[in-house]
Amino acid sequence: MINSHDQEEDEYCGRCWPLYRMIEKNDWRGVDDFVTNDPDALTAKTIAPGSTTIFHAIVELWVDVESDDATCLLDKLASKVDPQTLEQRDELGFTALFVCAVKGNLRALKVLVKYNPDLTNKRGIFQSLPVIQAAYKGHKDTLQYLREVTYGVDIYSGNDGASMLSRLIDATLYDVALDLLKRRPTIGRDNTDSRRIVLNTLAEKPYAFASGSRLGHLQRLIYNCTPVEVELVPSIQTNGNQNVDGDMENLIVTSKIHSKTSTRFRSAKKITTTFVIHDQKLAHMQTVEIVRIICQEVIWTCHRSELAEALFTAARLGIHEFVNEFIMAYNNTADLLNEDGRNIFDVAVLHQGNFGNNILHLVAKLVPSSEVAGAALQVQRELQWFKAVVKLIHPHRLGDENRSNQTPREVFTQEHKDLVKEGEKWMKETASSCSVVAALIITVVFAAAFTVPGGSDSKGIPNFLHEPSFMIFAISDMLALFSSITSVLMFLGILTSRYAEEDFLVSLPRKLIIGLVTLFFSIASMMVAFGAAVHISLSHKWNLVIIPIALVGFVPVTLFALLQFPLV
Repeated sequence: MINSHDQEEDEYCGRCWPLYRMIEKNDWRGVDDFVTNDPDALTAKTIAPGSTTIFHAIVELWVDVESDDATCLLDKLASKVDPQTLEQRDELGFTALFVCAVKGNLRALKVLVKYNPDLTNKRGIFQSLPVIQAAYKGHKDTLQYLREVTYGVDIYSGNDGASMLSRLIDATLYDVALDLLKRRPTIGRDNTDSRRIVLNTLAEKPYAFASGSRLGHLQRLIYNCTPVEVELVPSIQTNGNQNVDGDMENLIVTSKIHSKTSTRFRSAKKITTTFVIHDQKLAHMQTVEIVRIICQEVIWTCHRSELAEALFTAARLGIHEFVNEFIMAYNNTADLLNEDGRNIFDVAVLHQGNFGNNILHLVAKLVPSSEVAGAALQVQRELQWFKAVVKLIHPHRLGDENRSNQTPREVFTQEHKDLVKEGEKWMKETASSCSVVAALIITVVFAAAFTVPGGSDSKGIPNFLHEPSFMIFAISDMLALFSSITSVLMFLGILTSRYAEEDFLVSLPRKLIIGLVTLFFSIASMMVAFGAAVHISLSHKWNLVIIPIALVGFVPVTLFALLQFPLV
């Protein structure tokens, strides 16, 4: 049977449907008229499906958060009900103020706090406070206000403090999280469980660290050259007054670029990428600082499994900055074992089962990569990785055999034999193609040396010998010849190589890089020689012809550099 009370509520909900539709359309005058004619709508537990009160509906459907009409209406309606009415919850267990925190509606939130300050400590699902929800949604202004008005609960200690910190990290508000850590000694650090919550959140975010960022070669260059320094500055303009206890709540972490050119860049707004990368680098520095602070003053033991979970997660995801901070805080980090009996180095190398392989066997396994241009250079990367780990383990383990009776080096050779063949093919094709280009340049610049622009006199002396343009032509032509010959010799050295595994480590990549650099230099020199020759021939008619020639000649040189830069 249907309860008569529920039936009455359903009937009343039906009558209030026009009210809900007006709220949807933000027709605040219509809402005011409806409530004036039917005051019971203010205290009704539901005016729409989902246990939605009129206050829930207004803060949920309020589109223009800067609307004065909506603010005045909410203030008028809230003043007509008792504070307990404002504590009513929807079917999800949220109060109207909690919804304000989720939506970031600061105006509505201030009105509700004005008539019932206790709403700030009414928890929602999973025992979450409104201030924590505002942190999770990344609403800085709402978060700041709730931090000031939430009372009756210590939001900076225990699981509440750890939850707030982890929610700020989830919302990528690393500056606010770092500021809280520096200004609130208890937050995230008052017990092991709090530290675990924060560290687990960070360990699952590889993109919050430099090791997890996916930057191109040019972006990586800008990233490494961008100086970043963290400093504390006021986030909200105040009158310069502080509380007696010295607590400066309105401070967040921001940054500046210590460069005279940064101000000019900002005002011109020309290099957006630089500042995006700067902000990204700043965020990476902030997350590392957060891990460092959380790991401070921990009484470490080999059985600190609660914190080790985050460590192994970071090791599995390759967040070496995270792991490094653990090692700095606890020098016996290598003694920590996961449930499979593996230490962090085993997990970092390869997260798989045990088939009699030691850590070097796992390193010898082939791991496909899309970050290296060319199979030959991937072989080099694999060899570098293998040899780097060899330096970390005890010498007596180098000859260990797995269940297939293979040493680590034998596993490496077997796993990489196909990649070595692909690398040999790729290297030969690249060297052959570049050799053809270099040989053509040799032919052109060699012939140009004996057919100088402007001709020669009866004694073979160039007519424009004493012209500056002719000297530029002669020097650049010789440089193009010498560098192209060097390039050909390097590529011939590649073609005649034995292509052993060790050759891919240093010998072949070095020859390839020298060949490409000298080829680039020969192309650039050839274009300079061409420009000088044209200027000599046409300067008596069009003196400024060198400008368009230089601009056009710059195009192929730049194009070659952009196309071949990933290899270098």
